[in-house]
Amino acid sequence: MSWSFDDFDGGFAAPISSPPFTFSRSGGLKVNRYARCAGSRLYDLLTYVDPGPVLTKKGKPRVHQPPPHQDETAAFYEAQLVHYGLKPLKTKLAAKNALLVSLKANNRTLTVPEGILKLERELAAQFEAKNAVARKEYHAQREREREAEEVKRKKRKREEEDLIAEFRKPTSKKAKSNQPSTPLSLTELCGAYTIVAPQVTDGWDCNAPLTLQLAPSSTGSHLWGSFNFGVFEGTLRSRSALPAINNKVKFHWRGRETGEGETTYGPENIAEFEFLGDGKFFGTMYWDCLGKFNLMGKLNAVTTRSRDFSRDVPKLKEEYWSINDASYERARVGRWGGWGGYEDEEREPNSDTDGPSEDRDSDGDSDGDEEGSEHEVEEQSDDGECAF
Repeated sequence: MSWSFDDFDGGFAAPISSPPFTFSRSGGLKVNRYARCAGSRLYDLLTYVDPGPVLTKKGKPRVHQPPPHQDETAAFYEAQLVHYGLKPLKTKLAAKNALLVSLKANNRTLTVPEGILKLERELAAQFEAKNAVARKEYHAQREREREAEEVKRKKRKREEEDLIAEFRKPTSKKAKSNQPSTPLSLTELCGAYTIVAPQVTDGWDCNAPLTLQLAPSSTGSHLWGSFNFGVFEGTLRSRSALPAINNKVKFHWRGRETGEGETTYGPENIAEFEFLGDGKFFGTMYWDCLGKFNLMGKLNAVTTRSRDFSRDVPKLKEEYWSINDASYERARVGRWGGWGGYEDEEREPNSDTDGPSEDRDSDGDSDGDEEGSEHEVEEQSDDGECAF
């Protein structure tokens, strides 16, 4: 006998079966998923006569008529025969006639046999016993899951604190002399980063590590990237000239919330990273749900060596350009069951993204380097400590 979660109604156990009956908390005793119907209701169904259309004062049918009468199915009437201990019949007309005859013979009422009532009590008791065991196991499983999530959270927190401590170490004069004085190469900037962003992880449940990947375009004039910060994710496209002056790179990003899936792509979506050498960067990022927040990244050497992230660049370009006004409107209309139009593509002039012929004339960046913007990377203090 099949069953669904609807049968639980606060219960934790599957329905108890004693063919042709089943018992569950939500519907009590059922036959073929149909509960017992009261005799008065059955009589109304079996003696229904179509009253015809509702008329106006002039005797014409009204424009707006009440919903048409919907008779029950053959399975429903067959189930009622079983519920009331009557002889099972396999056709709808025969089942309806047998029920009507019995109702008329008993003053429009039907009596449930004691044997069926006894079975109902027994099945109810069995269900409650089974449900008590299932409830205990359910809560035990939830507790195990909660403990596992807590272990993940603590592990992520330790890793986060370790990375913050590494960034907080005072910079000695010797170390300062080793900091990059010339622009780092694209090879030194690209790869897979482990990210620490306390304002994100403290405000939302982010048990999984925060990650970010960077890769160069085919011509090396742009950096493209992807990130997953748990509560939101997206793609980045560099806006600063490369190689980066002072090893600072400005990005614009487009992405979506991972819960509702709502996209964000406005001009305020700016990220600015200062690459410090030794596989580290410190930066800021703007997200409309949080505002401007700090983050830091540490290159994951193992993951970086194991993958060629430049192969992901065509897909990153496609994802970046696909998030725009048109796609936002399509999604908004679609949530209400409408049609938002055909998909189209947005291309920025002088992008290194393959597009219309006028977009392929140059591999430069039309955005320029907007120095002095409100999203400029915050400098580290003179003693080498970061802003965390």
